[in-house]
Amino acid sequence: MKNGRVNISKIRRDEIVDAAIAVINDKGMQGLSLSAIESRAGMSRGQLTYYFHTKEAILLAVFDRMLEMMHRGVGVRGQEGESGCPCDGASTAERVEFLLRKLLLEPPSHPAFATLQYTFLAQMGHRPDFRERLARLYAEWRDRMSFDLSIELLGVREAPNASPGTVASLVQAILHGLVMQCAADPDAFDRKEMIDLCMDLMNRFLRLRPTARSTAKKNGRRQGQSAKSARARGVP
Repeated sequence: MKNGRVNISKIRRDEIVDAAIAVINDKGMQGLSLSAIESRAGMSRGQLTYYFHTKEAILLAVFDRMLEMMHRGVGVRGQEGESGCPCDGASTAERVEFLLRKLLLEPPSHPAFATLQYTFLAQMGHRPDFRERLARLYAEWRDRMSFDLSIELLGVREAPNASPGTVASLVQAILHGLVMQCAADPDAFDRKEMIDLCMDLMNRFLRLRPTARSTAKKNGRRQGQSAKSARARGVP
């Protein structure tokens, strides 16, 4: 609202985006059509195309809405999000472990976002606007992690040979690949074991301070292994 005036255009566009998200959640991407959006939004085709000329334009708006919702949920620098993401003062390892746990152990906060992301990936060969949206999304995430990592590595004597940007790309690829595997086969691997493995590899490679959670888990495994070995030797 500006100068006491209601922004009807924004309200209508938001209603259309809300309707599209609802259709995707209920029927999947294959069920998304202008007719379905019209029905859910309670608008005519003329009203719909006045605000969005094509279904693809609606998809881009939905994608942007999903990003906004994710940023609010994960949290931005200087504040903690609703989901409890560590922000200021957290190490790179702590941030990565948070993301791994959230992506692999929790139900997706916004199922429609994954559907949209895969749709954009599948069509970006002939849709430059889809490719550019994804490129900006990935670049923003890599740049943020690369910046934090470059500062953190200043205090590491034997820093890895790879640049912070390359390391960020690798972490991004791991996260993306694991999520896609889980989407195709939810039982593809033991998820908690995978988190431990990823964090162990990351801490070894970057020579960073392990997270408190991963250290506790490692100590717990060692104690369990020692107890098992003692029992095998007949030690009470």
